[in-house]
Amino acid sequence: MKRQRGVNKLEFAVIVCIFGVLALVFLERVERVQIDAERTEVQLTIRNLRQGMQLAVGELIMHGEEQRLPELAAANPVRFLEKQPPGYEGEATFPSQPGGWVFDPIHQEIAYRPRLPQAFDGRDELRWRYRSFSFGPDRLGGLRLVETE
Repeated sequence: MKRQRGVNKLEFAVIVCIFGVLALVFLERVERVQIDAERTEVQLTIRNLRQGMQLAVGELIMHGEEQRLPELAAANPVRFLEKQPPGYEGEATFPSQPGGWVFDPIHQEIAYRPRLPQAFDGRDELRWRYRSFSFGPDRLGGLRLVETE
């Protein structure tokens, strides 16, 4: 009858190294997924803000109230959404929590504080504001949500 032998020190060291490398690859991949998820969440929120404003602009144009378009540029864009974005904190100059959104009434901008700044080139704050565009010298065409520096 043969005796079973255990794992020697070299075999154990190789197994530990393999598991260490796999753990590093896994953790790196998890971080990449979190970064991609945060970017996607921000992009979707901005897209929803744009669409909400487009609907508000379209409604004013349909009712012949184009002269009221400048009012929309100064308005809190979250009010045009059916549901507030996750982490929305209301009106303030800067989000208090990572992952928080605010409308800055002083600068008339929507601001976001990233949970993972590395997802946005290390920036600790992102801001957007509405800019008007026109179809001619005397006809305002609408509003665009653009990122500010």
